[in-house]
Amino acid sequence: MLVGYYVYQNQREVPLEEVFPGKHWVRPIENLPNLKAVGAPTAKNCGNCHTEIYEEWKLSTHANALSDLQFQSELAKPSSPKWICLNCHIPIQNQRETIITALQGGDYFKPIEIPNPNFNPEMKEEAITCATCHVRVDANTKESYVIGGRGGTSPPHPTQIKKEFLENRCNDCHNETYTLNQSLVCSFQTGTELQSSESKQTCVSCHMPEVKRSFVKASLHRPIRNSHRHGFVGGGVPKTFALYKDQIRLGYKPGLVLTGIQVEKDQMILHIQNQFADHYVTSGDPERFYRLTLHGFDSTGKTLFSREMKIGQEWEWSPNAKKISDNRIPRKGEFEWSIDRKGDLTSIVQYRFQAVHVRLKNETSDYMMLTAENVAEPYQNKVKNIKTFYPHSSIVIESFFDAYGKIQKETSLEELYKRNAERAGE
Repeated sequence: MLVGYYVYQNQREVPLEEVFPGKHWVRPIENLPNLKAVGAPTAKNCGNCHTEIYEEWKLSTHANALSDLQFQSELAKPSSPKWICLNCHIPIQNQRETIITALQGGDYFKPIEIPNPNFNPEMKEEAITCATCHVRVDANTKESYVIGGRGGTSPPHPTQIKKEFLENRCNDCHNETYTLNQSLVCSFQTGTELQSSESKQTCVSCHMPEVKRSFVKASLHRPIRNSHRHGFVGGGVPKTFALYKDQIRLGYKPGLVLTGIQVEKDQMILHIQNQFADHYVTSGDPERFYRLTLHGFDSTGKTLFSREMKIGQEWEWSPNAKKISDNRIPRKGEFEWSIDRKGDLTSIVQYRFQAVHVRLKNETSDYMMLTAENVAEPYQNKVKNIKTFYPHSSIVIESFFDAYGKIQKETSLEELYKRNAERAGE
């Protein structure tokens, strides 16, 4: 009897909601029927009218969420519960070849799948597409409709105005922390960080800056209104080198600012403040961090002095995933970097301070290259040469000052991003 019960339990089809109660990400957004006057709810079709917004979206992290080489490498690991990960990176059922109906024995590594008759391969490649936020199915009519935030127009497709829904949509993926097992942890708490800061801003305030324009192409002769950029710029490390040239135009600026320099006999103190991010910096992926460096040069440019500091989280991933330390900076918080200056430093005529936002460490990408044969096509060859194709980090601040702490020069963000586009590796 015990053997029979054990076999039954391991073969039983357990509903997803029973294994992950209350978790919205356990299923993708339901299949979306064609949208009246639009057709399939693809970004490409939306772009037929919303031309400028579509062009911005194509440059975004959202549009590259599936083709992200780091994600594809993580997805290829034997320990990856792929269907769960894809629920955020291609979050609409139309984008999935199969429908997960249940889990065999409640094991999330054993999803029970059936073919999806509404699978749209073009929509799959769009990753986090327009419909992720802006299209749902009406419970009464069973027809797709567009969710808008403004109103006051007469579009050809059905529309419902739900501004609050759109503003809160970010949290569905960017504010989820869940432990699947002792070594599999998803930890994204940006929404909680924002709320705890008591800021009056929303995610949209910074990551989708306002711009006055028509929502649609000029030939439709619609009024100029308050709109939002749709580049969804985040930490300033884009998914491809080609995207660097658009980061600033789409709204990127670093959260950190070097606010003061104290020079004393045996030490120097750099004051670094989180002035522009209403959440912690860094935020999101727990493996992101800032590397702060300080170099001292003599009159010939020779390096006589070098120090380094990290701002971020430290995690131990094996055998159990757990956070070891965290020195990130909250909203309006200040970090004081105290640097030992003992020794003969009289020949130093200039210091250079840099803040580098690191998304992917060299040691991690080296491992990804060694295991690239597990990665699916068409991404495998790029992962084998990931340093060539995938930005690992960005210099976001560079300041030069003299031996007394007086600022001599601050490199413009535009110049830094030209250089970032030419950098490879960490």
